[in-house]
Amino acid sequence: MLTRSRQHGVSLIELMVSVGLGLVLLLGMTSFLTTSLKSNTSTMKAARLDQELRAILLLISRDVRRAGYWGNASSGVGVGAAAYSNPFGTVNTATAGCILYSYDRNGDGSQGNDEKYGVLLSSGTVMLRSGGTSYNCTPGANNSWEALSDSNVTSVTTLTFSLALTPYYQSGSSGPNVLSRTVTITLAGQLKSDSSVRQTLSETVKLENDLFQAS
Repeated sequence: MLTRSRQHGVSLIELMVSVGLGLVLLLGMTSFLTTSLKSNTSTMKAARLDQELRAILLLISRDVRRAGYWGNASSGVGVGAAAYSNPFGTVNTATAGCILYSYDRNGDGSQGNDEKYGVLLSSGTVMLRSGGTSYNCTPGANNSWEALSDSNVTSVTTLTFSLALTPYYQSGSSGPNVLSRTVTITLAGQLKSDSSVRQTLSETVKLENDLFQAS
């Protein structure tokens, strides 16, 4: 009986080999799961930043596209002294970090302070102009701006606006023309919790309302 037990039993070396193989397999599975979790975390972070920046860019582009709308364009009411001039016809400022523009929100042909809009990058946060008597790219007591981006989630590093003007003349290269305008918006940012997660987006917006110029 003793001889048979030795023949069918497991030796210490065999046991150690089995335990070693088990540990190797366990280490491999642990490494695989760790890598998988890191990859999923990175993907989720990138997706979150992409979603945040795209939402900001979509809101900006939709509003900027309205610049120049003038409710009384067909009747000429609100034209003022200069014939054919549009009080809402220009993008007032389009520079790195700031754009100012206006459109006739209530369609009455006149321009109030509540129809002057703007987008500004300030200390990593995208701001929208909400009103005030002053109209410039410097927030103050008479020039109110509200945060559009969430500074707890995203730090916006770049916001630029580039305005391009293309005149289409009635004939030749002078005289009456229709001015087609586009604004190229570039937005870049990073996650506040992980600065290695970065994204850059760009979109060219054509203003829906072309500007007619008498000369």
